[in-house]
Amino acid sequence: MAYEQEDLYENVVFRNSQIVYPPDMACHLTPTSSADSRIFRTDPSQETSKPTRPRQSLLDAFDPVLQRKSVTSSSRPKHSEVLKLSHIDFTDHSAPPPLPKRNASFKVHQYDPVAIENGRVEFQMKQEKVPALVIPCVESSTTSEEEEELPACPSAPKNATHKEKVKVLMNKVANVDWLTGRKRFSTTNVPQIKESDLTESGTTQQLKLGTTDTLGHAGMLIWSISGSKKDPQNLWTELKNRVLSAFTGQTTEAPIYEINLEKLVSIGLSGAEESLCFELAHSKEKSKLIITVNTAKERFKWMEWILESAYGDIFSPELRKCFTRSGRVFIKDGITGEWQIAWLLIQSYSKKLWVKKTVGPIVCEDLRKVHSVSQLSDGGGSPYALQVGSPIVIHWPDHTCYIQSDLKAETEAWFLLSRAVALQSGTDLEDHQLTADDVPVLVECCIKFIETYGMLTEGIYRRSGVQSKINRLLVGLRYDAWNVHISCDEYTEHDVANVLKRFFRTLPEPLLTNELYSQWIDGLTLDSHEHQLELYKHLISGLPHVNRRTLRKLLGHLHAVQNKCEKNLMSVSNLAALWGPNLMTVESARDHTSNFSHTNAETDVVLQLIQYYPWLFDVDREKLAVNDQISEMQERLEQGAFAKKTAGDIRTWIFSEMIDQDIAVEIGPRIKVCDVIPGLRPADHKANSAILMESICQGDLRRPLHLKELLLPALLKWADWSEEYRKDNHLVFGQHPTIAKLCDNDKSLSPKSIFEVHYSGPKNKGFRQCPFEFCQARFTLLKDLKNHTIYGRWDLENILWYLGGDSRRNAPTKWCITFIERDVPVPKKGHLFLGHCMAFATETDYLTFLKYLILTEFEGGLSGFVV
Repeated sequence: MAYEQEDLYENVVFRNSQIVYPPDMACHLTPTSSADSRIFRTDPSQETSKPTRPRQSLLDAFDPVLQRKSVTSSSRPKHSEVLKLSHIDFTDHSAPPPLPKRNASFKVHQYDPVAIENGRVEFQMKQEKVPALVIPCVESSTTSEEEEELPACPSAPKNATHKEKVKVLMNKVANVDWLTGRKRFSTTNVPQIKESDLTESGTTQQLKLGTTDTLGHAGMLIWSISGSKKDPQNLWTELKNRVLSAFTGQTTEAPIYEINLEKLVSIGLSGAEESLCFELAHSKEKSKLIITVNTAKERFKWMEWILESAYGDIFSPELRKCFTRSGRVFIKDGITGEWQIAWLLIQSYSKKLWVKKTVGPIVCEDLRKVHSVSQLSDGGGSPYALQVGSPIVIHWPDHTCYIQSDLKAETEAWFLLSRAVALQSGTDLEDHQLTADDVPVLVECCIKFIETYGMLTEGIYRRSGVQSKINRLLVGLRYDAWNVHISCDEYTEHDVANVLKRFFRTLPEPLLTNELYSQWIDGLTLDSHEHQLELYKHLISGLPHVNRRTLRKLLGHLHAVQNKCEKNLMSVSNLAALWGPNLMTVESARDHTSNFSHTNAETDVVLQLIQYYPWLFDVDREKLAVNDQISEMQERLEQGAFAKKTAGDIRTWIFSEMIDQDIAVEIGPRIKVCDVIPGLRPADHKANSAILMESICQGDLRRPLHLKELLLPALLKWADWSEEYRKDNHLVFGQHPTIAKLCDNDKSLSPKSIFEVHYSGPKNKGFRQCPFEFCQARFTLLKDLKNHTIYGRWDLENILWYLGGDSRRNAPTKWCITFIERDVPVPKKGHLFLGHCMAFATETDYLTFLKYLILTEFEGGLSGFVV
């Protein structure tokens, strides 16, 4: 082989402090040591002339600063196949410039180890447990302990040629013919993924990017922009250093999309569960990014990786593995709270809301116990949000939470999701809306109605109701039980009793569970009655929490019903025969071929549970005595003083503005407003907005009476008032201009909870301007929205409200509401006026407040007043 051209001498490798010739030059070299023989073990049959010295240009390339002939012939071994650093004399009598301190930003690139055996080049690559793709030449901002750092040389010229020479050497080593058959690595080509290297998800891999301490994830994902007309793109996606990048292919250098996860607002499922999509919302992007994957497992994996990269360890790994939505928001507790940054995470399957504020531990809120979820239509939002929006108001039994996102669209998304998760019940018992005692609201509502109207009804739970009413009520209670009002005028106690039975009969699993079914039945075979009850008490403690609390509530109710068996004719044996199959076998698992032995056994089990309820649940005697007193009072009301009478009813006068005269009306304890209105309206009068009102303070204040309201208590309360405040009080039948306007503008009024009003208390004549909030059936009067100083707070159930204001107050506007407290005597010592007066700034605020006040207090809204 001829070496006439000097360029051939540059095909060398600098490795492990050695300059090594390529195989074609070293195939016939005589090794200088046994270690060298391991490196240059080649085929001896090849005949090639060998070089006798290294090129001077090569030495200059690796010694550019000194620029001298530092290798002497005497110090070099006879055979110069391998030139070691120990052979080079770096001594310089003219002292070179001192080396500067190490520069942390300069790193020596770590190449893969190379060995030559049997005439072949072997790459010594480390095997990872997870198939990993190695992308070399990617610089990292961090340096591992094993990396060696060299200082930059200040004496080297700016345009030094040695860098180019070293680059040429490395490129030639990487592209010579003896690398044929091996996968070549470069800074622009990423190796292709083999099917054997794929994970369970199909396309997603965990990559080893850059240095050894930086981990990332990559895979083929489908990208699309919400609202964009462009078709979705299948892109190579990489997640590294809190940046999500998308490339047209694995070999593409520049990404076409880059998402900085430090500014991530939220991440959550997009569309239905089976859509396999999730979406990202960014504070600097106008549209959402929607990413589609192949499997549900891969979707949750990517969501977990992105959430961890964006928010770190705010949420535990268990929470990050499966969630519906997570993001950064602003939150405050109640109207008087302060806005602060928080991170939310919703799990739909468990109906849990996890809240992590900037200060304090992570808090878990149970969405099953939410009473209502609403969204304010105006103001009251966080001043720190990027976009002005309407905050969400979530009401729990003991507290209220305000939530707002940086983006208005994200606040709307949080509202829809939290409302859907909180207010819509699932099929399982634990997925329903729960009370504070962890009892389904549906069960609580039905039991309260029956205990109020059906405890003394003959054949309760035995007689059937109207199927159409049963179906309608059951659907409404399953959708949103908190907002369903069961009216005795629309439903009978038998309708509600059948709803309760059907609810337990149609559960996916019986209340006493399939797992414990055989043990409940086996308890009947025990000889000792004490052992039998001990077994039942043990089985009750083994029930799921919601099942146990629900069973306690139901058995307590049935125990009270059988105590009135003399009136309702429902003994414990009758109740057990009806409830045994409903509590131990659900309708979907029932064998319709009939098995009387099993049915009798179920009846016997439930009979003992009802009969020995106080002992099984450790109910104290005081609570049972209270329940007995309540039942006795209900019986007295039903059969004693409040029974319907045919004679001796009270007669009163009602002034009719339609005919301008008083009309005598007979009223009794059971007479309602709807019962007397037909006798007040003239036969030829067709007005639809006439209502019955209570008029006080010489007609300045008028209170509309609901059609279902008892008329006698409205009159009897005046007896406790002083002569000054009751002398001119009377009932009026006619039209009220405010109610008429409310009927005309009902649909155009949007929800609102915070108003700016002029307020005057019973001790003051003057008015002061201040914010007023009506939320969760509660009035809250504030000093201002910034200081959150509360002037007063009143619950709607404890007040009576009237339209108008006392003319002696001289209110600043004509749109006034006056309310008095039920338990405060009229007049109270020190009070100058009757009640509290609020004057609204605009008529729209006045009508909006009245609309939602009426909707909150009365069923049917305005239709409950106007005939």
